[in-house]
Amino acid sequence: MTPATNQRHPDGDLPFEELYDRYFEPVNRYLRYRVDNTWDADDLTTAVFMKALENFSKYRADGPFAAWIFRIAHNVYVDYIRGRREYATQDVMLELAAGSDDSPEEAVLQGEEVKKLRQLLKDLAPDYRDVVALRYAGDLRFAQIAEILGKTESAVRMLHHRALKQLRQRYVREGGSA
Repeated sequence: MTPATNQRHPDGDLPFEELYDRYFEPVNRYLRYRVDNTWDADDLTTAVFMKALENFSKYRADGPFAAWIFRIAHNVYVDYIRGRREYATQDVMLELAAGSDDSPEEAVLQGEEVKKLRQLLKDLAPDYRDVVALRYAGDLRFAQIAEILGKTESAVRMLHHRALKQLRQRYVREGGSA
């Protein structure tokens, strides 16, 4: 056996409780990014970890746990959208006034920018939304996103590049400054 095949992934030796503690916030942030209602996002996060716990014995430590748990999260999200029979919307997790020293006028302007950004994200193609959500809300690397979405890493990088380019162009076109 070669040294590379003899090594286990570091997550493979951790108990589920520690993995839960490590990945709860990123999964919850990803789901809050994808759905409008934070209550629904919290419920979906619970569903993700329930499915993960039920199937933990099937997890093989030959790949990153993050990719495995986010694949479950993505599938739970897709099931949620199908169940609602509506188009997916984005909820960008930007905390505006909490703990901010901004004036009320600045807070209103920021609120308008957030609304504009939410609409721009909502208008992206589904593949672009998936990559942007996993990259920024899930805080995942391109290789992990590729594994979750069943695409090559180069395809994910291209989707990410095109999504950001499209967002930038639309933002400038609608009067923002890039």
